[in-house]
Amino acid sequence: MSDGIGWIAREEIAWAGYCITLARGLEPWELVTRLARDTTPASLGECTGYDLNTQLVDREKALHRSDSIAVRYGAVGDLAFAVADGYWPGEMNTGPLLAGSKGGAHVFRLYHESQNPKLPPPEFTYFHDGDYMCGFDMHMHTWSHEITGSRPDLVSAALQAGGVPDEDRQDAAHAKSLAVVEELFRLTLPKQLVLHGKLPAALIRGQESA
Repeated sequence: MSDGIGWIAREEIAWAGYCITLARGLEPWELVTRLARDTTPASLGECTGYDLNTQLVDREKALHRSDSIAVRYGAVGDLAFAVADGYWPGEMNTGPLLAGSKGGAHVFRLYHESQNPKLPPPEFTYFHDGDYMCGFDMHMHTWSHEITGSRPDLVSAALQAGGVPDEDRQDAAHAKSLAVVEELFRLTLPKQLVLHGKLPAALIRGQESA
């Protein structure tokens, strides 16, 4: 049975929230390479989330800088996934996803800066074949009802049917939004493996020496 993605709203994945990229039509390492843009990813071996965070902290102390972004990555079913750690808030923009979806790939981003003092809502975005298909704020009632992208119709009816625009409780709106996109796009992420298991990891930003 699939773990789905609803659990990510209830668990602490990274210190600042979560930045998760899922892709259909890409192998895991190819997804990592596309997220790194014009930088070559550096392998960090297999590690738990705790181990990866410790590596990043030790590296930052040695280099006297705090700019590292890394991902733990893998595959589940026909989906590749990458879960960010380090200084990703405000830095993992959607430009690489637009380019990364070229060649027919379907790329999905789940993003939430939970420690941002401006309290932005969680976001969902979907890219396919070099086009921004659709995206929305998961707290629609208290933030924005707009569904952006070239194909808002892909999610609009399901969001209405799921009661997302009218849900004023942020936790409930978050959960309902995740349930909608999980069903529409067949999204899943292996809970125990991401939270407690070892996955291959790679540094995708901040490789420069001090």
